[in-house]
Amino acid sequence: MRVPRLSVGFVRSKRRLGLVPGSTSLQSALATIRAIADADVLPGPADFETEFAPGRAHVRRVSGKNLWVLYRFSDTHVDVLAVRADPPVPL
Repeated sequence: MRVPRLSVGFVRSKRRLGLVPGSTSLQSALATIRAIADADVLPGPADFETEFAPGRAHVRRVSGKNLWVLYRFSDTHVDVLAVRADPPVPL
């Protein structure tokens, strides 16, 4: 299990998308973040990489929603960078 860290960029992007506390879309996004943090192996089989300055980020689609969570990870943390309403371009 890794510790999730929500970045300022994630907070800004969720506000831009209107993901407010209690909304099903935000709950689904947070469930996706929990699943990423709890995963034994990252990236997951359906995750892909995209460009995200500086460098790259992994992307996972929020189940049942047109939302995409961008993240980076280490052995101990998952840094959640942003959430988007359009699928990022895979590398």
